[in-house]
Amino acid sequence: MTHLRWAGVMGWLLTPALALAADPPAAATPAVGTAAPAAAEAAVPGRVIDRAAERLMVDFCGLLKAADRFSFQIDASFDEVLKSGTRVQYHKSGEVRVERPDRMRVDAESDKGARSFYFDGKTLTAHDPDRGLYAVFQAPPPLDGMLDAAEGRGLTIPLSDLARSKPCAGLAELTRTGHYAGRHYFNGGFHHHLVFVGDGADVQVWLDMGEVPLLRKVVIDYRALPGVPRYEAVLSDWSFEPQIEPTTFAFSPPPGAVKVEFQGAGASEGGKRP
Repeated sequence: MTHLRWAGVMGWLLTPALALAADPPAAATPAVGTAAPAAAEAAVPGRVIDRAAERLMVDFCGLLKAADRFSFQIDASFDEVLKSGTRVQYHKSGEVRVERPDRMRVDAESDKGARSFYFDGKTLTAHDPDRGLYAVFQAPPPLDGMLDAAEGRGLTIPLSDLARSKPCAGLAELTRTGHYAGRHYFNGGFHHHLVFVGDGADVQVWLDMGEVPLLRKVVIDYRALPGVPRYEAVLSDWSFEPQIEPTTFAFSPPPGAVKVEFQGAGASEGGKRP
């Protein structure tokens, strides 16, 4: 999620023998829905994730996978590590709107300026309103194809993995161990707190404790990068019936805007993450 490929949590099938820790006490055990992995896959050797964490992620990722459209707000911070080793924190906020199978728009504003991304099923447009510039390139549908093409050009779209056909695939690829950390307080209420550890990054996730375990917060520490930069995002205003106009995903250059060649690297905050 700044760039994290949350991958097929839908494919995490764990046996009791692989449990990292005992299931949480009954009072803390999450109530899970009826969502189940789309296909049974063999457990990955060396991957150890307890069943409570798996069930919650299966429910959340299954919800996104089944949604025809959704939107949410994001308030995030990310570190840039200077040559001296000093970490400088930047902030951004914005909105993500998705309409499957091939529409997406992201509007974000940060310390480094405003950016908007439009995908209309054929082209991806990156717009820099502060400098009056925009760039366009042909991108194959559906959303997975567009996101792969964007990443191939060095472009990271904030939390774009949530729009993929397998929204949690990147996280599953990354994870070596994971566990349910408990019911922890955040932003005025208690949430399910999950912790996942990978070879190069640690990921913490906070999910709603209600019937629908929506993602509310994610923290990623990139241990494999110098200075261990951190990305942190708080998600709010989730909607699975957003009011989306037909023109939402089509970019119309404002008067005076200049079309430039797409340069890719540097379009995302802090560069590309593993």
